[in-house]
Amino acid sequence: MIRILIFVSVALLVIIGIYLLKKGTVFLPLMHNGEPDENTQFLHQFGVFYLILAAIGILVGIFNLTFFSLFYIFSLLVISAIFTVMFAKKIL
Repeated sequence: MIRILIFVSVALLVIIGIYLLKKGTVFLPLMHNGEPDENTQFLHQFGVFYLILAAIGILVGIFNLTFFSLFYIFSLLVISAIFTVMFAKKIL
């Protein structure tokens, strides 16, 4: 069951990461704080983070060790929370 969750999260991370890298300009009108170059760099940075997490998730899903699986899910939640809080600061 955890393995399925990891592979679904990997698929979502790849989609979100590619979207942030290719179509990051969609979010720029929402961001009021900061300059456009900083905001583009912010979105690009988290797009790369999500793709790195997806690559790590593939390895974790293949080896299927419980500790690493739970640590991966925990780190995924932490990175997502950091992105959400930083993005909310830029919007508000």
